[in-house]
Amino acid sequence: MNLSTNPAGVRGIPPRAIHERQLDDDMILLQRAAAASHRRGQLLEAIRVDAALVLAVAGVVFTLVGQGRTLVLIVGCVWFVVSTFLLKGLAGNTARQGALLQEMFDTALFHMPWRSTVAGDPIPEPDVRRLARQLPQGSKKDKRITDGWYDPTHDVHHPYDVFIAQEQNLSWDARLRRRYSYLIATVAFLWTAIGLFAGLAVANATIVDTILSFVVPSLAAYQIAYDIWSSQRKVAGERERLIKVVNAELSNGHPGPVPDTEWHRLRNVARDVQDGVLRTRLEPARVPEWFYKRFRDDDEHDFGDTAEDHRVRLAQAPPS
Repeated sequence: MNLSTNPAGVRGIPPRAIHERQLDDDMILLQRAAAASHRRGQLLEAIRVDAALVLAVAGVVFTLVGQGRTLVLIVGCVWFVVSTFLLKGLAGNTARQGALLQEMFDTALFHMPWRSTVAGDPIPEPDVRRLARQLPQGSKKDKRITDGWYDPTHDVHHPYDVFIAQEQNLSWDARLRRRYSYLIATVAFLWTAIGLFAGLAVANATIVDTILSFVVPSLAAYQIAYDIWSSQRKVAGERERLIKVVNAELSNGHPGPVPDTEWHRLRNVARDVQDGVLRTRLEPARVPEWFYKRFRDDDEHDFGDTAEDHRVRLAQAPPS
């Protein structure tokens, strides 16, 4: 892997803009590896969620039937332990791998130095290539990679081009995670109402029986729902904080060459923001593919227009 980057930074307008360099072979390789790792994390999360939902539904069914409550209670407790202490740990390890691959992609693309004190060691090249092969070429996810993620930044001086890309990344993800946290909270509330209604009103069970036959089998589902809700809000909050930093620099930016002292300051700010992006990526909380697709077109339009507004303002010729 021969990443065409300059960790020391670029003075003036980069010879090749971010949206062009992201389609280089080595950049595509990193993105495919990150996507394959992310897909594995989504699979682990889907197993946890689907099994928890099955048990939660079983709790309601057996509450209504009035039989099999003991079996559901035991299975629910066992799955809660497996989900919390085994699968959650595996999901965390997968999240770290995917986060490092994305960090390798961004730092190379943005001409940034790798910070071992923050990220540790990069993923070895053989592992990158192994993971990249796991993503079917020509698939929908692969096509999104080959279409390009970051919008045009040509004619913008470095590191304002980096801020434009970072703003797009942070804003899109923060909005998506806020939406998903609202959905999870709503579903958890409705599910609780359904369970209590089924036990107390329909099956005429006691409060204790309702708790044992509905709440306990749903423990894994509640634990996952809380983890998702709290993690998504945490990541969204951190990204929204970083957005304010990036937007402040973009708002104060001017077209034309960046003075040397200001260039070094902006580079340090961009590097610190990237550290914050990595911290949020290390969180195992993920947004399902179907949810991302549901809002993708509108979000892509919104944040693409915002990125272009920044580009036009910062790329225009300075007044004579």
